[in-house]
Amino acid sequence: MKKVPLTAKIRTARGSSVSRRMRADGVVPAEIYGHKAENQSIEIVEKEFTKILSSAKGENIFFVLNIEGAKNGEVLAVVKEVQYDKISNNVLHADFHQVNMKEKIRIKVPVRVINADICDGVKEGGVLQTVLRTVEVQCLPTEVPEAIQIDAEHLAIGSSVHVSDLKLPEGVKAVQSAGSVVVSVAQQMAEEVKAAPTAEAAAAAAAAPGAAAEPEVLTAKKKEEGADAKAAEKK
Repeated sequence: MKKVPLTAKIRTARGSSVSRRMRADGVVPAEIYGHKAENQSIEIVEKEFTKILSSAKGENIFFVLNIEGAKNGEVLAVVKEVQYDKISNNVLHADFHQVNMKEKIRIKVPVRVINADICDGVKEGGVLQTVLRTVEVQCLPTEVPEAIQIDAEHLAIGSSVHVSDLKLPEGVKAVQSAGSVVVSVAQQMAEEVKAAPTAEAAAAAAAAPGAAAEPEVLTAKKKEEGADAKAAEKK
């Protein structure tokens, strides 16, 4: 369990225009939900927040929110959702879920595939596919695993690892459908592309002995010969 401090402030002003001014100043509007407590509107510094997210490298982080102006002061929370601008990729809004160390939470844990380079199915020409990048589990905050590890070494072509096959630590329970495929090895489909013959190749084929000659179009020639004959008769 990785705890990281993050400074926050109580947010009193609301509205789209206020939010735009905040973002222009490098501040992100956010909300804290959960743990039978009243929702809190806060603001956080975008630069500090994104730095923590980028350093996480897929790990789950528990934020210790030091909220200036709040009665409870410090709140332990996990990120539930982050909204990004489609063009600038700047953070527009963040949702945090407050947690209690003694209460179980539902959280998504990243999937980590090992021995992919020596997978039996890949050696046979198959393709290793990670269908689910994360698996949602339920456990105490102190029991959240850094990742769910899957050994792909002995997976053959046509093999799959389902949620029900995962080896989870004690106290950790998967809440996704047991039949969901997490990792599989599929047969690689080789598509044959028939190249069109080049002009040189076509000319060489035409010049080859025994090549069929292209039929001559005689319609125009016959019309011209017929016209000449009529002119001669008139003379």
